Amino acid sequence: MDDEHDCCVDRWATYTARRARKRGVGSPVSRHLLDALHTVGLQGRSVLDVGCGSGDLALGALARGADRATGIDLGAGAIDEARRLSEERGLTDRASFSVGDGATSPLQQHDVVVLNRVYCCYPNVDELLANSLPAARIVYAFTAPASTGMRGVINRIQVGTANLWYRLRDRKCKGFRVFVHDLAEIDRRVQAAGFRQVAARRVRFEWHLAVYERATA
Repeated sequence: MDDEHDCCVDRWATYTARRARKRGVGSPVSRHLLDALHTVGLQGRSVLDVGCGSGDLALGALARGADRATGIDLGAGAIDEARRLSEERGLTDRASFSVGDGATSPLQQHDVVVLNRVYCCYPNVDELLANSLPAARIVYAFTAPASTGMRGVINRIQVGTANLWYRLRDRKCKGFRVFVHDLAEIDRRVQAAGFRQVAARRVRFEWHLAVYERATA
């Protein structure tokens, strides 16, 4: 895997894995997403975590009743962290992790598909949506930076500052950038794919959390 993912994705995964060993999950945003998924229903379901990082959300879903979990991530180091965490928790028989791109790699269908802080790592989310939505049998959920109101303005300023830093370190980060996408357009795309929104809220000021269930005829 190239230096881009060593610079960013893998380093984040190492950090969240350390936090997950202390707190169960690597971030409060992940905990809020797990709470929302638990409310909708995880018992006995399969979960696909696209952009899984250290795997803490996928493993957290197993702890809350999911039957099996699959994770895919761009970073080889992130997948190594996920596999270690899975082994430490005795969940290797119910969890599998592999290197891949959620926008282009073949995704098997699962009951629940989650993208936790993933859209913001892609300059364009069209392929990511087109590839991940058909993989969700029942539930589709994501967290992403808020894009409207004052928080949206602040998020874009913060993203611009972060991207300036990445640009200054471009020899190591190899073009990595972060993005704020139009969440109203993402919501339209998800609902057009046959889902209805069942939960939506702001998490820790800057993040938007949304959960959808596949609509029945």
